[in-house]
Amino acid sequence: MGQVVDRFGSSLNNLSDAEKHVLYYIDNHFEAAKKLNLVQMAEAVNVSTTTVIRTCKKLGLAGFSELSYILRSLDADNALDTDNLVMKYIHNLHESLDNIDHTQLERMAHAMLQAKMVVVVSVGLTKGLGEYIGKRLIQIHKQTMYVYESHIIDLLPNLLHDNDVVLFISMSGETQTLVKAAEKLRFTGARLFSVTNAAGSTLSQLTHFNISTRIPTSSYSGYDITSRSPLVLLLDILIETYLKKMAESK
Repeated sequence: MGQVVDRFGSSLNNLSDAEKHVLYYIDNHFEAAKKLNLVQMAEAVNVSTTTVIRTCKKLGLAGFSELSYILRSLDADNALDTDNLVMKYIHNLHESLDNIDHTQLERMAHAMLQAKMVVVVSVGLTKGLGEYIGKRLIQIHKQTMYVYESHIIDLLPNLLHDNDVVLFISMSGETQTLVKAAEKLRFTGARLFSVTNAAGSTLSQLTHFNISTRIPTSSYSGYDITSRSPLVLLLDILIETYLKKMAESK
């Protein structure tokens, strides 16, 4: 077995035959597979994109973007000194910065400039990130609402105006409170943003714009303990891009 099956071997029994076919293809064609996008992967294995995404989910990943990141970083991970936490963070931050979608970032900043109000929505461990970005926006005199309570989130469809921006912050992009809110808000005139650690997540697919980090998830005793610091970095870059747009518009 190759390093991919070694990495995900404990999940093999959970996979259907088609899903095993995906995993074994990647394992047998590692160098080629790590360069493929979702559609190319599905075509190479002769399965649907849904099958590829379902395989990722059953492997315990947030989506294809996380699988893609892991494939590209397997050799790098092996080369890293795992005892050196500073180098690990540098590696992860470089990965996140190198993969920023600058077109998405510019469009998000432009939409924020046009919006009367920005609503920041985050829950759980990312709740603090929502409060942080909300306060930064208020500091630069952008009308902002920070929401984290489920009953207020449910009221958002009644509070928004056309072209308002709703910014969801979620590590996994699968938090059901946020996913359900995004499903409802798609039918308003608001522009939906998401900042996640998984570009292929449900939340990222429901929003108009998404920027994502690419950090392998970590867990302890069943809890997600993945560092949120790369998300903070993306949020800061979004604010700086917005400030640049503000200056250009004057």
